[in-house]
Amino acid sequence: MKKEVDVIIIGAGVIGSFVARHMMKKNLQVIVLEKEEDICCGISKAHTAIVHCGYNGKLGAEKGKITTRANENFHNVCEELDTEFIRCGSLVTAKGKDGIDKIKDKIKVGKSNGVKGLHFLNREETLKIEPNIGDEIIASGYAETTGIADPFLYCVGAMENAVDNGAEVYLNTYVRDIEKVNDKFLVGTNNIEFTSKHLINCAGLYSDEINNLIEEPFFEIKPRKGEYIVLDKDKEKKVSHVVFQANEKDDMKGIIIVPTIHGNILLGPSAEDVDDKSDTRTTIESLELIKKSCKRSLKNLNTDEVIATFSGSRPRPNWIELNEQGEYEESEDKVKNFIIERGRKNKHFINVAGIKSPGFTCADEIGKMVSEMVFSDYDELKDNIDFNSKIRKRINVDKLSSSEKEKVIKENPDYGEVICKCNKITKGEIIDSIRRNVGSKDVDGVKRRTSALMGKCQGSRCIEKIEKTLKEECSNYE
Repeated sequence: MKKEVDVIIIGAGVIGSFVARHMMKKNLQVIVLEKEEDICCGISKAHTAIVHCGYNGKLGAEKGKITTRANENFHNVCEELDTEFIRCGSLVTAKGKDGIDKIKDKIKVGKSNGVKGLHFLNREETLKIEPNIGDEIIASGYAETTGIADPFLYCVGAMENAVDNGAEVYLNTYVRDIEKVNDKFLVGTNNIEFTSKHLINCAGLYSDEINNLIEEPFFEIKPRKGEYIVLDKDKEKKVSHVVFQANEKDDMKGIIIVPTIHGNILLGPSAEDVDDKSDTRTTIESLELIKKSCKRSLKNLNTDEVIATFSGSRPRPNWIELNEQGEYEESEDKVKNFIIERGRKNKHFINVAGIKSPGFTCADEIGKMVSEMVFSDYDELKDNIDFNSKIRKRINVDKLSSSEKEKVIKENPDYGEVICKCNKITKGEIIDSIRRNVGSKDVDGVKRRTSALMGKCQGSRCIEKIEKTLKEECSNYE
């Protein structure tokens, strides 16, 4: 069996989802291939979920400019995708002169990129907005526009919107081989064959392997594992801002304290270069280092209130080149920007690779960029006149007023049955997450889409009811 389409996107993480969403603004037949059982299962499901402001990188770097544009528009995208977003602001903290210099550099870069609301604060000024800041902190860089969002619903919402507008997603479908046949790409998978004019590589940690199926190798993706700690809900409001460290010499680089959308506190990540792209183990040593580092940044932080730990890998891209023996080897020049470019042999093959931080922030902007690259290859391309940028609103019962709850429950009693008592998630919300386009197929899918099983009990009190609901709704659920 063979299916012919206009565009094939490989990878259904946040980047592939937003590329698909923007591609549907034109009359194109678009499919997304994903090797996992659900979307948002790779890099996109295990990161810090920070919406960066745009002071990253060096002066004039394209990545910082993309980030600034993405940050300014993030609230509009979240409104369309019915996803919560909070501009909580961030602090980059310094313990000495080296840290202060790094903060001033970031502010300089940010202002050159057009970032608004950047301030240098002394200790007293820092304490006014973050009273629990550590005793060693002498200054901070305050970015008003930094935010936090739901990493799962942001990705799921984008793909749902793409499917609402006509895209198709093939899960449990991995790419075996790619050929160029008569100006079309022939993509062989474990299921069926596909042909298309355009092929977009959004395969995350495996994007180098996809590139090498059709192009000469020129970059390599190495995984850098980061471990995280999730603390119980912050009822005493110990932290209000995302708290970074200025990466001074005695720090464990990259450790952040993050107030999450759901009210928890997230600590991490660590940074360990590993060989196995699927390595999601956590270690006592790394978790203890994270705790130690965060306690220096924030007083009154009870790191014993741990309800979960997890890890994820982000892509660390490196250029590779041919040596005198005709063998490929890593170049010393590390990749600083995202790899967003056409194939060197095949102009209708587009790599969207090495999308590390702030890739989550930039996903919508990257989706626009890639779709415009594709649109420019057509002499005439009609608009999709039925395109709707908004998804159907979700019902979050816990956030409704008393009268709104009464109305919703009267219309559908399932919204009156609380299944996850920790996060107050109802049976109606779980059923809705299953019935939507690209909906939940298993317990993990429900967890990502509703936050059920993410509370203090980590699902011990609700998993049986969720599995029962899945069996009722999904005939093939076991």
